This record gives sequence, C-alpha cells and structure tokens, in this order.
Amino acid sequence: MESMGEGLLAFLEKLPLQTDDGGSDMVCTYLVILAVILLILYIALFLYNRMVVGKKVRQHPCKYCGHMVNAVSQCCSAPVEERFMAGRCSKCGKATRTVCATCKRELY
Repeated sequence: MESMGEGLLAFLEKLPLQTDDGGSDMVCTYLVILAVILLILYIALFLYNRMVVGKKVRQHPCKYCGHMVNAVSQCCSAPVEERFMAGRCSKCGKATRTVCATCKRELY
C-alpha cells in the first residue's frame, strides 16, 4: 500500500524541474524559503494589526445626532476596546454595548 506522499512524489518526479549536478531538487528548497518568508510576513502583519491598528480610537457615525463620535461603554461611559461586533469597557473590563459619547444612544 502506498503512503499519501508517494503519489505526490511520483507526480513531482515527472515534472521537468530544474536540478543541480548532484540531482537534488532546487525547486523544493526555493519553495521552502518562500513559504518561510510568507509565514514571517503573515505573522508580522497579524501582530501589527493586533497591537497598533487595534488600539487606535475609531469614530463612528451616530444615526441620531448625525455626527462622527467616539464610542463609549454603556456601563461606565469609558472608552471602548472594539473588536468585531463586540466591545469591552476599558474601565471595568466587561463586555458592553457601544453608545454615542454625546447623545448616549446605541451606535449599532
């Protein structure tokens, strides 16, 4: 019985790949290097988004007062750490709804 990698290996051996004099496959080396570079780039962008962009204060349009306003928590009226479809109060740390800083009505 063949293992799962043998079919892929047989397919790759039939491809006209560039090999050096020793017969080793240089494309595999380049693909591993490319994969490592892409993984490092992905991790760097993920951490940048998490630590830098996620901490910036974002303003939202209030449908009641019509202005661009900061979002504050419903419980403490403190700034909100916003995540996707959820907010966390920066003062007490509980999950909360976001309200307009001027008219105190819900933003979403």
